[in-house]
Amino acid sequence: MEKTINTDVKPMVELRHLRPWSFSKVQKAKRCQYEFYWNYVEKREPIEKADFLILGSGVHFVLENALKVAFKRERPLNKDLLFYFAENFKKEEPLAKLEKIVEFFPNILRYVNGQLRRVSESKIIASELELAIDKNFNVLSNFSSEKAFLRGKLDFVFSKGDTLYIVDHKTNRSREFNNKIKTQLRWYALLANVRFSEFKKFALEIHNVRYGTVGRLIFTENDLKAFRTKLLPVIETLEEEFAGKVFEELIPSSCESNCRWCDFRHICKMASY
Repeated sequence: MEKTINTDVKPMVELRHLRPWSFSKVQKAKRCQYEFYWNYVEKREPIEKADFLILGSGVHFVLENALKVAFKRERPLNKDLLFYFAENFKKEEPLAKLEKIVEFFPNILRYVNGQLRRVSESKIIASELELAIDKNFNVLSNFSSEKAFLRGKLDFVFSKGDTLYIVDHKTNRSREFNNKIKTQLRWYALLANVRFSEFKKFALEIHNVRYGTVGRLIFTENDLKAFRTKLLPVIETLEEEFAGKVFEELIPSSCESNCRWCDFRHICKMASY
């Protein structure tokens, strides 16, 4: 006699679904428990991607590769190479619009070629640097380690004297340093502080590729200790709210601002349109 499998049974939220925590993962957990569950527990794929997310990914792809090649060659780049990177991204993401990515080329070239001069004496130069730490704030060599508690990917890192510069590339239309961005920068600096403990100051820069501008915040070790003290209780609370619960026990946060950009509106009975 064949057994009947109940496909309606949803998996319970386990600690492995929660950790490692990233900045974006914490943001989603705080925003809506339903969205978090579908994203990180059931690991559902969105049925569509927003145009602005595809554009942002494409610009990041071109910029990241441009930085790597520029530092390897140690000479300025030209637009032909940027077209090559953009076309490679198009192969991975057919919905990408090359003409939109191309609009960012002048600012990308200006930034990348400018950084060649800026970091000429840097002891550390890295693009797309992956950092992970365990629960005791020890550095892990494996970004995907099961012991990872916090992790993050830093767009661009270099050093000058006793200061480590951490750059995050944005394509936002807003030029403002809002609280969300400041928290994200502190998250990156906290990881970098564990990995590069020899630095006493951390310069966090937002490179807005859309406008070709760079904004900067300076954090000290004391700033990061204070951030760590505030962050750990937040994560502890989130783990208490999620761990060991089934989907029916979770609480959605339905409102227009949350639901508008949620990838799972099509399956959510609580969605606010």
